Amino acid sequence: MKFSTFTLFSSQVLLAASLPLSASPATGIVSRNEDALNSAVKDLGITKRLPAEAAAGEGAAGGAEGGGAKEGEAGEKEIEGQFIVPKNGRFEVEFQNAVGRTLTVTENRSPAAPPPGFTAVEPVSYQISLAEGAQGVKLSKVDYIINPGNALDISKGQIGRLFPEINAFIIDPALGELEFEAEENELTLTVANMNGEFAVFLPQAAAA
Repeated sequence: MKFSTFTLFSSQVLLAASLPLSASPATGIVSRNEDALNSAVKDLGITKRLPAEAAAGEGAAGGAEGGGAKEGEAGEKEIEGQFIVPKNGRFEVEFQNAVGRTLTVTENRSPAAPPPGFTAVEPVSYQISLAEGAQGVKLSKVDYIINPGNALDISKGQIGRLFPEINAFIIDPALGELEFEAEENELTLTVANMNGEFAVFLPQAAAA
């Protein structure tokens, strides 16, 4: 199996980490220290944007499509990063927690087969791990967002979860709430526990 891994440490943040289909494995780390956070975000090619009133005139950096950091409720900080992606779209992880978590997302380039009647949107799956566990995490979402200009219709798409005991991806409403946001051309699956392996699928008729 070929893997590409992306690791972040977060504390009191809403974290959105986007992964591309990369030509070579890459690992990034975001620490709990604000200065180190800014540096790591820049090193990862993420544009870090202050709230609108303080960010006028700031441009993109590092060749990324964009991103942001802003204050949320109860002093929580939202961090978003988007990478240049050469394929259909990008996979994004969002979580919010009050205590530190270590998030690792590994791109699996030799995933299990799609469920019967479905085809994979990407030739990879994504393995998510919160090292300290998913208990107490306020928000857990996995997203897939089509690249701008891509005409692929994912409105009937599904996000499946791998069940290792049978080495198969399962698509089922019991996995969590699935939403399609037409404005963003985005699939979002809200889950109780994001630790696991996920992939994005289309019905074969829709993918034809």
